[in-house]
Amino acid sequence: MEVTSANFSEYLPFILNDISASCFVSLDFELSGVAFAPFIPTRPQTIQERYAQTKVAAEQYQILQVGLTLCHENVETASYSLKPYNMNLNPIPHHESDINRDWTSSSRAMGFLLKHGFSIDSLCQHGIQYLSRAEEQLALARVVERCQQTSRQTMDIKDDDHESLDFLAKVRTMITDWLAQGKGRVQWLNVPPPSEVQPLGSVREGLSSMEKWLVHQLITQEFPNLRSRNTSKFIQIDVADIECERVAQELKLKTKKAQLQKHIGFRWIAESLVGGNLEGLGAEMFNPVMRRIDNPSFEINRVADRVKQRLQENRPVLVGHNMFCDLLFFHACFLGPLPDTIEEFQTVIHELFPVVVDTKYLDTYDCGSINPTSSLTDLHTKLKDVDSPKIEIDPRFSKYKWRKSNHEAGYDSMISAMAFIKLAGQIQRGPLATPTQCTLRPKPRISDSLEKQAAKGEFSDLFNMDTETFPVVQTSHLVQIPKSLADTGCPKILLMANKGVLLPRLGSKFWGNYGNRLRVFGTVERMVRLGGNAVKAESHLLDID
Repeated sequence: MEVTSANFSEYLPFILNDISASCFVSLDFELSGVAFAPFIPTRPQTIQERYAQTKVAAEQYQILQVGLTLCHENVETASYSLKPYNMNLNPIPHHESDINRDWTSSSRAMGFLLKHGFSIDSLCQHGIQYLSRAEEQLALARVVERCQQTSRQTMDIKDDDHESLDFLAKVRTMITDWLAQGKGRVQWLNVPPPSEVQPLGSVREGLSSMEKWLVHQLITQEFPNLRSRNTSKFIQIDVADIECERVAQELKLKTKKAQLQKHIGFRWIAESLVGGNLEGLGAEMFNPVMRRIDNPSFEINRVADRVKQRLQENRPVLVGHNMFCDLLFFHACFLGPLPDTIEEFQTVIHELFPVVVDTKYLDTYDCGSINPTSSLTDLHTKLKDVDSPKIEIDPRFSKYKWRKSNHEAGYDSMISAMAFIKLAGQIQRGPLATPTQCTLRPKPRISDSLEKQAAKGEFSDLFNMDTETFPVVQTSHLVQIPKSLADTGCPKILLMANKGVLLPRLGSKFWGNYGNRLRVFGTVERMVRLGGNAVKAESHLLDID
């Protein structure tokens, strides 16, 4: 599915809901530049050296294209449904955000992208805009400053500028005479007055920009209880209504903040992946959901709150190929500055993404000292005849079903998802697939039976179906209710997972052996380990009311 600036707001609530209920999410990026060494090193780098090198690149270059594939598991059919999205990210922020972003690209990276059909024009014309956390805070500070600004630049009129001084004297006299009339005066004063034969301004048709500026400065500095407003030909002055101004200022600030939230753009998806703050995601952004439901018996606020709640409760497994570089870019582009050391990075990323799978590590976990071929394209070719577990492409996401698009992020994220499913199945069916008793137990709110689930609307699992009525969406939007990879204690599901028919349940030996390991060839360590010695899944179970 191609998502652009034109349809992003339409797809966003559905993407967020799918993330909240997916068993895993696959990511892939196309970048404006990568770390580049102009010479062949005489020795392998340490992982800290590689991290420092990649950190420089992540802070210099941008993510230009995002591939996002969402996977839903159907236990009843032992199948996995994939929804691949492809999104160009516009490096130019919206002009209303008042943010200027340096956009850097390397000739090597851009040449590679152009060779594979990438369009810079499409990127800038139709790409999805976004603001990082730091950019949002800067934009917000500027909005607050502008809304609360009450003083203008100090006048600095030279003694020999007789024209300006005479003009100010005339205006000052007009204002004092008007104020001296007391309660009997007219409500406002126009400078110059419409009836005046000889204009105060240098042009009979009205005041010049400089003269208007002088009037505003005079009011600000000498008459703080008055307010001045521009019109096309004159300045209108009246007595300030402090309470009315306060209310108007608050309303203006609220409106500007709401506008700014809309410019966050793609970062809403980034925040949803890491359990970030979604308070600014207004309920009105879920209007596309309500339009697809006939006669809804619930308010839009309930839909928005439930999706955001589930995004906090269910952190999906993150999958990708060669994830080390992508994770650095993800953090630098959307979340904030990268830490200085690899150890700090390991901790930070594990807190954001508790369970990560690098298919490059999964494919090469038992390789010897000679680095094997490990490109995503080669891996996909190697696994093309593996048919278990069963993988389906959602019928509405058929862009890549019959057409290869190597090095397009959406396609690469999809085949990364396929590679993970197939490799996990192979490993479970192999000699290492010793059945183990999972120690995890479901949370109290997990449904007791995940085996028998009928096809319902995409948002039908947001509420407790025993107490709520949720109309079914049109047939074209039906999907199986997705589930996490939590161990529910069901013997049938555990058996299917141990046989490689389903993905391993969180907490099994598979995750301890292969989870949270990033392959980094060309370094002494050859890999990065995220988090502790075991993958803990208790906090990543999907609660279904």
